[in-house]
Amino acid sequence: MPPTARPLAYRPGLDAVRAVAILLVVVGHWTLPSFPMSLMGSMTFFVLSGYFISGIVWKQEVYVGAPGRWGRRLGVFYLRRLVRTLPPYYLSLALGFALPLVTLHQYPGWFLVPVSNLLFYRLQHWGEGVGHYWTMAVDEQFYLLWPVLLAVVPRRVRWLTLVAAAGLLFRIAWSTWVRPDLAFALLPGCLDLFAAGAILRHAEQLPMVRRLARFQWVALAWLAWAALWAALYLTGSHYTWQLIYASAGCLPAALTLNWALHQATRPAAENRLLTALRWVGQRSYGCYLYHLLLPVFYQRAVFRLFPLAGEHGASSRAFWLSPTMLVVVLLPLLLLMAAGSWRWLEAPLNRWKERLAYS
Repeated sequence: MPPTARPLAYRPGLDAVRAVAILLVVVGHWTLPSFPMSLMGSMTFFVLSGYFISGIVWKQEVYVGAPGRWGRRLGVFYLRRLVRTLPPYYLSLALGFALPLVTLHQYPGWFLVPVSNLLFYRLQHWGEGVGHYWTMAVDEQFYLLWPVLLAVVPRRVRWLTLVAAAGLLFRIAWSTWVRPDLAFALLPGCLDLFAAGAILRHAEQLPMVRRLARFQWVALAWLAWAALWAALYLTGSHYTWQLIYASAGCLPAALTLNWALHQATRPAAENRLLTALRWVGQRSYGCYLYHLLLPVFYQRAVFRLFPLAGEHGASSRAFWLSPTMLVVVLLPLLLLMAAGSWRWLEAPLNRWKERLAYS
């Protein structure tokens, strides 16, 4: 069957997964708990990217060397990704420049390309309000290279599993022989997560995979991941955790998506919570782009409103900057910004993107 312009079927359950993932990332980054809850969201997003992009590459035959006019289809694929991701990204960068954020002003080119993950690896630290852009950079590099990789990797679970293993081996080798920190910020260090999404896309209709689409398996897998973190954290094995957390998280993240994919679609009237989660999930990209900009603006406003003069000023500042107040005050603002981004920028871009046909 020749490739068509039709997108992959819409899966409402995945929007609910996006919502939970983005809330984990946002709350984790704002409150900085000891438990790495933000990683749960980040890993899920990477596996989701692997699932969707692999599905598009295979269905639309946009990999290098595919039958027919693969070069044109590959160009359309790149253009559709750029239209969907870059305009909102550059809008968030413009807001960061206006704040202003020091790292953006010092290294603007690294963000404009975008290759900020390479910048953070080079600096060995995250900049104020811009640390989350490393995942955006990795995603853009993934979009660029994945159609090339899938052209040489057979569409088989065992071969995709080798790609996943390459991610773990890269982190171990790079951390051992080059530099021990932030190897996961480089694209090869995330291959296991992207490959896990590709494996799910390829095998999701197998009877064994369908039997695993139960919430108890999802909960058990995440509990095992948390237990592994606790064991390494309590023994002080932080270096080991940095090397293996992504590979260990592939299974629970993929099981989460698998469970959501096989849930029946229900009308909005039957489940208001699910409807709200789908609403947030649709706007998760905007939430991610703006979620670290808001605390910077908020903290500067609190420091201006409550000068550190006397006990009252110090206590007021501590109250408004507490993790609880950060979430209470900023979460509605973040959802409002994401809703505006979706309505006036992302949704129109999506409609225009769908006019770009693969054939």
